Amino acid sequence: MTNFGQLFKQMWSQKWKYLYLIFLINLFAVVFISVFALITKNYNLFFFYSTDHDLGHFWQSNFINLTMLFDLAFCATMCWQNEKINTSQTRHLIPVDDRKIYIANITSSLIACGVFFFLQQVVNTILLIPTQGMQSLAYVFQGFGLYPRTFPGITNSSQTSFIFYWFFIVLIILSIYFFVSLINFVSKIISDELPFKSTLWIRLLIIAVLVITGVYLASIILPHLENFIDAKQRTLQIYDPVWLDDIFLVGINIIVGLLDLWLVKKWIEPKIVNR
Repeated sequence: MTNFGQLFKQMWSQKWKYLYLIFLINLFAVVFISVFALITKNYNLFFFYSTDHDLGHFWQSNFINLTMLFDLAFCATMCWQNEKINTSQTRHLIPVDDRKIYIANITSSLIACGVFFFLQQVVNTILLIPTQGMQSLAYVFQGFGLYPRTFPGITNSSQTSFIFYWFFIVLIILSIYFFVSLINFVSKIISDELPFKSTLWIRLLIIAVLVITGVYLASIILPHLENFIDAKQRTLQIYDPVWLDDIFLVGINIIVGLLDLWLVKKWIEPKIVNR
């Protein structure tokens, strides 16, 4: 019987090559933008701009934007890889419960996102050395609310809440993975149960309907959560109650994650085995 560690290594070997590839593209984008700005003296480049016309201040103003752009690209790539593995026939050659494979798959993607983000911050730290010096590493993490110190021009993060911000990011990534898997599983089940032959366009239509429904429900629920936080903020005497968001996301992740595991065991695994 394959244990969880062996499963994780198998999943990680598939995720690592995409981490390496997208990080190289990230590095190329940094070098290209830097060289282009230095040669042309143009520091207003599409989504990236700076009022100070020097490279150090340019990256100080734009490192967050570039980081988030590639984070989204990498997260989307991991979602694609997750679902490719979740619905793969070859994974059933492994003598292990499919739910364990699913958990190893999600865990490896979560760790990959963490490693990718850390590598990005190493690059960002180097970019900010000309303007921040020895404080560049702290400045980079503070820019994302992930360091308990403050710097001019960056929103304050309290000594206690920054831990909840780290947890918040982890929960957001997990919620994206779980939701994408849920949409993929449900759309597959619906398309397989249709009385007529399903095509790619029908599958895409089902996915679109499910995504729109999910976004609509979130647009209803989230404002109520924000109103609750605003109402309780003064009573709780907390300036940034991100821990309330964490509790909400924990609940959502548990519900959606358990639903995914149930669908894997009840519907997805039997369907793939019977192909």
